[in-house]
Amino acid sequence: MTTTTTYNISETMNSTVNFTGFPWAAEDPVYVIVRRTQTVLLPIIIVVGIIGNSLAVGSFLSKSLRKTSCCLYLGAKSVSDIGFLVSLFIFFLLRVHVTLLNHQGVCQVTVFLIYFCPFLSIWLVVVITFENCIRISQPALVSTICTTAVAKRVIVGYVVVGLVVYNFPFWTTRIVNGQCASATELEHIQRAFTYMDTFLTLVFPLIIMLILVPLVAISALSAFKRKKRLVQGQKRVKKNKKAAASPEAQVTRMLFAVSVVFFVLHTPSHAIRIKEMIIYMSYSKMPTYQDQIMQRIFELIYYLDFCVSLVVYLIFGRNFRKVFVKQYFQRCRGKSQSMPFVQNCSSSCADSEIFTKKARQ
Repeated sequence: MTTTTTYNISETMNSTVNFTGFPWAAEDPVYVIVRRTQTVLLPIIIVVGIIGNSLAVGSFLSKSLRKTSCCLYLGAKSVSDIGFLVSLFIFFLLRVHVTLLNHQGVCQVTVFLIYFCPFLSIWLVVVITFENCIRISQPALVSTICTTAVAKRVIVGYVVVGLVVYNFPFWTTRIVNGQCASATELEHIQRAFTYMDTFLTLVFPLIIMLILVPLVAISALSAFKRKKRLVQGQKRVKKNKKAAASPEAQVTRMLFAVSVVFFVLHTPSHAIRIKEMIIYMSYSKMPTYQDQIMQRIFELIYYLDFCVSLVVYLIFGRNFRKVFVKQYFQRCRGKSQSMPFVQNCSSSCADSEIFTKKARQ
């Protein structure tokens, strides 16, 4: 009989759900507490995340925001986050003995989404960071690069790459003895894809953002000082207020928030995955007790990234907040006046371009 490896309900990586490789897991009190905590918190994270991202999609695709490239990227990210949370919910159902996952078709699609959606979300964050860098450091390229046409092509490109790279669950995953599993003869293939996923969703994005974020910070600071000099030269009474509310400052705050959320919530889970991968490849050793405990904790932190996005947008995205309130809390007023602005969700495209023209004078 073929030996199989079933997918863990709380991991994006494949491992044994019955802990045959970790006989201590079922009885260790600390591990049991951590897993029970996961069981309680996961459905809350999933429900809040699906609702929050659905509301965010509605705002980003509204008439006043969908005209900007960044909002298209963030809208696509919200859809991707919903896909991940839905697949995570199907995995979670195994813990409450609902075996929806163990059906042909559902098994393959769910495992595919658990890989594909995080890949898409992470790289959309990277391209948003890159676009903000262009807006601040190379304003002359904004009209060429930061357009909805380019955004649509980039999003389609990411989707195509993701489909090509992460289609392996459709041919390595099957229903074996009533369980969603991958056969042992294909385990080496799946492990290779898992290692590749680690590089695609952590190493490469991390390196790129470590380069882009300092560039954005330096460029934003320079732009802010330049704007301040212009305002002072005009000798306006409200110069300090205008300087503080500059689009460049808004870009910096939003970018900083997105970057911090990305690093803080993603890095711990991926870091321990890299550690386990290196140890296994070098010494063929399984994860230690401490590593397993930490991995479960870091998984919860990782999952938070897919449900807190709406909060980040509302706190740091002034224009998004206005559109959100108008769309969901002011419908009773009927037709209101059209928005006097069409801005980037994290910054004002229009204001940035106006500022650029002034800076050139």
